[in-house]
Amino acid sequence: MKAHEISKVLNIPFKQLKEMAQEIDIIIKSPNQNLTDEQIEKIEKFVNKNNSNNITQIEIIDKPMEKTTEIIEKPQKEITQKEIEKEQEVIGKKETEEEIKEIELTFPITVDSLAEALKIHPNQVIQILFSKGHLINKNSSLTVELAEEVAIEFNTLIRLKSRDEVKGFEEEEEEVWVPRPPVVTIMGHVDHGKTTLLDTIRKTNVASLEAGGITQHIGAYQIEFMGKKITFIDTPGHEAFTSLRARGALATDIVILVVAADDGVMPQTIEAINHAKAAGVPIIVAINKIDKPNANIDRVKNQLVTYGLIPEEWGGQTPFVEISAKAGKNINTLLEIILLVAELMELKANIAGKPEGIVIESKLDKNRGPVATVIVKKGILKPGMAFYVGKTWGKIRAMYNERGQQLKEAPPSTPVEIIGIAQVPTAGEKLVVVENEKIAKEIAIENQKIEEYNKKLSKSFSIQDILSKLHNEDTFLLNIILKADTQGSLEALKAVIEKTATDKVKPNIIHSAIGNISDSDVLLAKASNACIFGFNTKIEANAKKLIEKENIPVYLHNIIYELIENLKKMIEGQTKQEEIEVEIGEAQVKQVFKVKNGKVAGCYVLTGKITRDSKVIVERNREKVFEGKIESLRRFQEDVKEVIQGYECGIKIKDFNDIQVGDIIRAFIKTTKE
Repeated sequence: MKAHEISKVLNIPFKQLKEMAQEIDIIIKSPNQNLTDEQIEKIEKFVNKNNSNNITQIEIIDKPMEKTTEIIEKPQKEITQKEIEKEQEVIGKKETEEEIKEIELTFPITVDSLAEALKIHPNQVIQILFSKGHLINKNSSLTVELAEEVAIEFNTLIRLKSRDEVKGFEEEEEEVWVPRPPVVTIMGHVDHGKTTLLDTIRKTNVASLEAGGITQHIGAYQIEFMGKKITFIDTPGHEAFTSLRARGALATDIVILVVAADDGVMPQTIEAINHAKAAGVPIIVAINKIDKPNANIDRVKNQLVTYGLIPEEWGGQTPFVEISAKAGKNINTLLEIILLVAELMELKANIAGKPEGIVIESKLDKNRGPVATVIVKKGILKPGMAFYVGKTWGKIRAMYNERGQQLKEAPPSTPVEIIGIAQVPTAGEKLVVVENEKIAKEIAIENQKIEEYNKKLSKSFSIQDILSKLHNEDTFLLNIILKADTQGSLEALKAVIEKTATDKVKPNIIHSAIGNISDSDVLLAKASNACIFGFNTKIEANAKKLIEKENIPVYLHNIIYELIENLKKMIEGQTKQEEIEVEIGEAQVKQVFKVKNGKVAGCYVLTGKITRDSKVIVERNREKVFEGKIESLRRFQEDVKEVIQGYECGIKIKDFNDIQVGDIIRAFIKTTKE
C-alpha cells in the first residue's frame, strides 16, 4: 500500500503521517512509496495511540472550569454546542485541504514551471532544494526526482504528461478548416457479414478509381462515391475499435452495425452497440442477408428498439438500411446514408497546421522494417517529414495507399502506410510531425520516461479515484460492466443494482452480457473508466493478463447478496481496498483413490496452477457440486505448495468425498488491489 493511500485511510495529512512515521524509525520519502504490512501495522498503532491521547485532552478541556486564584477581567462566554460543531467543521475543512494533491508537469521541468504548478514563488523551490543539499538557480532544469523532493513538502504527487497532451503547449498556427471524409468502422456479431460487406464495398468502388496496383491489406482503405470519399477501417469488430479508444485515440466517426436478418440480435451485436454508445459514435444499422428465406426484418427492428436504436420510419433517429452484402443489393443506398450522416456531422479538419495522425495498424516487415498504417487527422502529411509516435520516432521515407501506390501527400482522413520509423509503434498512438528528427527523438525519449514514471503511480481507475471524485463532484456515475452465467441472473442483478443508487453515486451499467469476462470487456472497462462485476463467471486467459497490466477493478461473486453488498460498500465509500477472487488454475480428475479418511483425486493440471492454500470449486457436467478448501496437495507422495500446468498431482478436498473421474477442480485465491 502506498504512503498517500495510508494517510487517506487514517484520515491524517500526509505531512503529519511522514512526521509520525519518523518518530517510530520509519522513513517515508515519497507519497508514492510502498510500505510493508509490518510498517503499516506499526504506523496504525502509533497513530491510534496518539489519537486516543488527543481525545483525552479534549475531554478535559470540555469539563467545567474550576475556580482559580487567577484574576479574570471579563467573564468568559459559555461555548455553545453550535459553536463546537462549527469549529469541528472548520477543522474538518482544513484536514480536507491538506489531502494529497496532484499536479501535471511536462519536460523539460524548470524551476518556474514547478513553482507555477505548485502555486508558490520560484525562490521557494530554490530554498527547499538548497536545504536538501542541491545547488540550483532559476534557469536550472530539474530532474523528476528533484521535482518530487519539492512536491513532497506540499503534499503533492507529480504526474508527467507528454508535450502534446498539455493544453496550451502547441504554438499558434494558421488555421484553414475544410470538410473531410468520414472514417467508418463496421461492427456486429460473428458471421453476420461484416467482412463480406467490406469486400463488396472495396471491389465495387475501389476499381472505379485510377487503375493499377494490387489491393493490399493495410488496415484501412478509401473509396470514392458520388464524387465524395469515404474511409473504411478494414479491421471489422469492436475489439479493434475499443482498443484504439482505450488509448484515447478514437479514429472512427461512424459505426455500421451489421445484423443478419435471419439470426437477429446476438451477444456480440449487443456488445457492439454498447461499445459504440460508450464512445458517443453515431450508428447506422445495416440489416444483412435479406435475401435469405428465413429473413425477418421486422423482428430485427423490434429487437434493436429495446437497445435504443429506433428506426427513422418509426420516429427514431437511427438510419436502417436493408442489404445483401453477398449479392451487392442496396450497397449504394448504404453509402448514400453514410455521406448524409457525415454531412449532418459537419466533419472538418485543419489542413494548415502541423500534421497529426492515428496509428491503426503496425508491423515489422522483413524487407522494409517497421511499418505503420496511419489515418491523418489534421494537416497534410508528406514524405521527408520528421515525426514522433509515442516512444519512437522517424522520418517518412515513403507513403503508400492500399493499392501499393506511392503518395506525395495525404490530407485528413486518408489512410497511408508509412516507412521510416525507428521501432514498431503501438496501434492507437498519435503520430505528430515536428521540425526535425532531433526534436522527434528528444520527445520520444521523454515519452518513454513519462510512461515508466507514471507506471509507478499505478493511476488506473480504482476505489480511491471514486472516493476522490465524490469529494469533488455533486454526482458521480459509476460505470459498470456486468457479466453473468444466465439471462435470469443478469436481469435480476440489473434490477437490484439500479436500486443501490444514492444522491452522490449512480451505478451506470454500460454493458451486460452472458458469459465469461473477456479481453473485450477489459478494454471497454479501461476506455470507459469502469469496473467489472462477474456473477458465476470465469475470467478468460487473455483477459487475466490484460486485467493485471491495466489494473482494472474486477469483482467475482457466486452469491447475489455478496455482490450487492460489495457494490453498496463501494458506493458508501467504505471500501478501502479492492478485494478480488482470482481463478488461478483448473485441474481434471483422471483417477480416484480411496484412503483411510476419504478420497484423493488423481488430477492433471489443465491451466495455470493449483496451490495448497486456494479455495476450490468442483464442477460436474458444468454444474457446481461443491465449494471448499484443499486439505492436502501431493506430488509423488510428497506434500507440495503448488503444482503447475502440465503436471499431475493428488488433491484431497476437505469435507468432500463425492469426487468422481471427469470432475473439474477450479482453484481460486483472494487478493487485494492497492
